[in-house]
Amino acid sequence: MGGVGSSTSQRRGKEAPMAGPDYLMSLPPEMLDDILRRLPFEKLVGTCCLSPAWHRRWESVPGLDIWFSQGSSTARDPRLLRWPCAAPVHKFTARSLWQCTAPIRSFTAHVQRCHSHRAARWLLALAHKRVEMLKLKFDMPWPVHLARPPVVGPALYSCSALTHLQLCGYCHLLRAPQGFAGFPNLFTLCLEYVVLPFHGAVAQLQLIISSAPRLTRLLLDDVMIGDEEADIETCAIQAPNLRFLKLIMTLDNGCRIAGELPLLKVAQISIDPLFGTPNFINTFRRISSVKKLYLLTDSDQTMENPLERILWTFQNLRAVQLTANFGKFPSIMSIFSSLRFGPHIEKLKIQVIRPEVETGNDDAIDQDILDAVIYDDMFANLKHVSVDRPKYLPNDMWFMKFLLSKAGLLEYFFVSFNHGEETKAYVEGCKELAMCEKASSEAMLILRPRDKPTPNL
Repeated sequence: MGGVGSSTSQRRGKEAPMAGPDYLMSLPPEMLDDILRRLPFEKLVGTCCLSPAWHRRWESVPGLDIWFSQGSSTARDPRLLRWPCAAPVHKFTARSLWQCTAPIRSFTAHVQRCHSHRAARWLLALAHKRVEMLKLKFDMPWPVHLARPPVVGPALYSCSALTHLQLCGYCHLLRAPQGFAGFPNLFTLCLEYVVLPFHGAVAQLQLIISSAPRLTRLLLDDVMIGDEEADIETCAIQAPNLRFLKLIMTLDNGCRIAGELPLLKVAQISIDPLFGTPNFINTFRRISSVKKLYLLTDSDQTMENPLERILWTFQNLRAVQLTANFGKFPSIMSIFSSLRFGPHIEKLKIQVIRPEVETGNDDAIDQDILDAVIYDDMFANLKHVSVDRPKYLPNDMWFMKFLLSKAGLLEYFFVSFNHGEETKAYVEGCKELAMCEKASSEAMLILRPRDKPTPNL
């Protein structure tokens, strides 16, 4: 039996194909780098197990785009157990980052709260690898005030080669070390739900913005600056090369646009805490060069038209997206105000918002005020209008019919009603709009239930 088994093994050995040439390894290094650069990072690290020649080849690929989503992990192949890629991504990332060749082009990670402490190790390695684009998204806890926030810094401030910095989720951005001179190569800065909880935070945020002469995109979304118990300090935003600005504040965080923004093309603004103050109007004065404007206001701000005091013209404005409460006449008037200061607006999108508890007491439409402030030229350039989530109430229907009767160049009128089903009220509302007077015979009326939203600007 032993002889038979031995001969069988020898025969199988003779039949086993020999390993062929490694064609990938024979490629020029630049071409192979370009191929490997396209692999997900965990797959790239996994190439270390292909053969001894591949053991450390992945480490020499420059310009990597590294992406880790929530729950990312590597293969479970037992042959990989001795390599870093055998563990879940959050366990081996820092070690692998140190092994990568600089520069690392981008690093993106969705960070689970139980692993948020590892971000400091990543940042330390990324700083040495001259990372250019950094995006960290932290899980948002609930309730926020009872959770211990993840901490970012101080290794972040050593990433001096950054061109794109994005921090999202409830996290604390710590004080920069002494001698920090900013991020001189920064093009994009995005801070969403980020807290700078220390004295002097205003000066630090100002430094980050002002020390980036190439900054073209700035997004500050509910950023909390300074000590909660201290008085509000003013954070002067100075970025003359800005093309895109998002400024959202649920509470007044002191952010103010201090200088002119002559190159600004797109602005998304929600600054209800400043309503009724000179700072509210000054914000719009600084962004008057925009081509697209997204304005979000709270439905409770209905006692006064927030845009009434804008008396100058937005010459470049072509597209506007607004929130409005059709139950309140001042909120309706804010739409007409935008058409007044934006005489060249071609695209208008309105997101209808109503209080959660309906009173059933909508304001009456004041025809005398309308006759005094509205003129036909106000609608002369409107081509595309969309209305999201209107109801079948008198004010909602009046506004839509009024706009249809005034816009002589209208091409499309999209409506996505508040109700998600084709009810009797939906059918009657569609019929009422279809049969109303229209200034443009070419206007295409597109009516949908709520589950089919209107197109974005």
